[in-house]
Amino acid sequence: MKSALMKSVYDRQSVEEFETSWDQLITTYNLPENAWLQSLYAEREHWVPAFLKYYFWVGMSTTQQSESMNAFFDGYVHAKTNLKEFVDQFDKVLKKKIENENVADFHSFSVTTPYISRSLIEKRFQELYTYFKFKEVQQQVTDLIDINPQLHKSNCAVKTYLVNDEVHLAEFTKLVTFSVDFSEEDSSAKCSCGLFQMRGILCRHILVVFRCNKIKFLPDIYILDRWRKDIKRQYTLIHSSYDAGEQ
Repeated sequence: MKSALMKSVYDRQSVEEFETSWDQLITTYNLPENAWLQSLYAEREHWVPAFLKYYFWVGMSTTQQSESMNAFFDGYVHAKTNLKEFVDQFDKVLKKKIENENVADFHSFSVTTPYISRSLIEKRFQELYTYFKFKEVQQQVTDLIDINPQLHKSNCAVKTYLVNDEVHLAEFTKLVTFSVDFSEEDSSAKCSCGLFQMRGILCRHILVVFRCNKIKFLPDIYILDRWRKDIKRQYTLIHSSYDAGEQ
């Protein structure tokens, strides 16, 4: 049952597939009255990947968001920190974050990561994105080399491709078929993997479909301001007590 439950939750790419698979699971194991499964199903929109993949999470799960906040204050506050100490320490944390951001910005402008293909799309990301975000894009460019999309159907100006890809998990690798809808009107595409929607990074499945359709220039909708190295982060403009100390 554990294997069937995991497949229902993590191997289904759409809400419809999840709902069908969940119903089959409940019927097969005769568990319509199981209180634990009922409670999980009632909260499915908050934890099942098929529901979450079209929301922007900057690549983090809810657990990782909590861990990120803990890391933000790590070494500055503890269980016995009072309110006044917290305010003082928050200023120090903010200053440190801004300093780290400035170092990262300097690195992005002073260090150029060579592109690994002749793709003008990769070159565009190299010109605009920060060092670390461009490295994420490059990983997708690297991984598309062995991918061969197959045209599944064509409806007016929209083509649907099926893309077989290996997904590497903690203990094993499995073959997954993703679906990419490509619009010939505006050269936009949407992939069932949901990487762009969740993390703001264009996936290799869309990139390889672009290549099949000879798309040379990247549509602006896929360039996010939050990853650009020429955009000043708003929190670096916040005034705090350490500013007064430096004046």
